[in-house]
Amino acid sequence: MRRLLIRLTAIAALLAAFVAGFIGVLTHSTWSIIFLRSALAMAIVILVGSGVGLVLMRTALRRYYEQRRSTPGDRRVRADR
Repeated sequence: MRRLLIRLTAIAALLAAFVAGFIGVLTHSTWSIIFLRSALAMAIVILVGSGVGLVLMRTALRRYYEQRRSTPGDRRVRADR
């Protein structure tokens, strides 16, 4: 799941950079502004993707530990880690 999220984030970041660059070319901006906007769009998408990844991993770990804790039949005392 982590690899899929990284792949999707990379694809979305490249797409955002391409769209920002394309819009810059259509508006006849200077090349430095086009590169700056493209880099900024890519950085924003990467930050959002990493934030979403942290939330998803936290949720997956919480479900995993709650599932282990609620397993019937095991009467041993477990330490919370």
